[in-house]
Amino acid sequence: MSLLNKVFGAYNANRVVFSQTEAMAAIAVSAIASDGYLLDQEIEQVLVLLSQMEMFKSYSEKQITTLLDRLFNTLSEKGMNNLVAIANDALHPEYKETAFTLATDLILVDGVLSGKEQLFLTHLFKTLGMSTETASAIFKARSENHQVTKRKSGKS
Repeated sequence: MSLLNKVFGAYNANRVVFSQTEAMAAIAVSAIASDGYLLDQEIEQVLVLLSQMEMFKSYSEKQITTLLDRLFNTLSEKGMNNLVAIANDALHPEYKETAFTLATDLILVDGVLSGKEQLFLTHLFKTLGMSTETASAIFKARSENHQVTKRKSGKS
């Protein structure tokens, strides 16, 4: 972000700023939307995974659902790359690997890795400022928990 964007951004009424929990949930929303399809099972999986995270312990299922709804609206208004960038700006460095791991788990849960999902994960680790080695190690570790099939097109 340029200096002018930082200065003028502070006065922009449409500026979106996330808390840590919102940023983590925004990464999750982006991950499940990355293939262009949104399945009920994916939303359920996001609810389960977020509710298990320490930062969401004080959130009820209804609060998480409301947060996800807001983030889906932000996704449709701002686009996926902007949602990820806003989340990245808010995330503390110690949560960036966790966010990438969460996104990887959500993408791999159905056992299919589409081309769009591959591109999303590549964009995500670069946006988060992670090394290729770290992202590869996380992806390898998480993919061992899932039987993953690579596919160029989206889900059937």
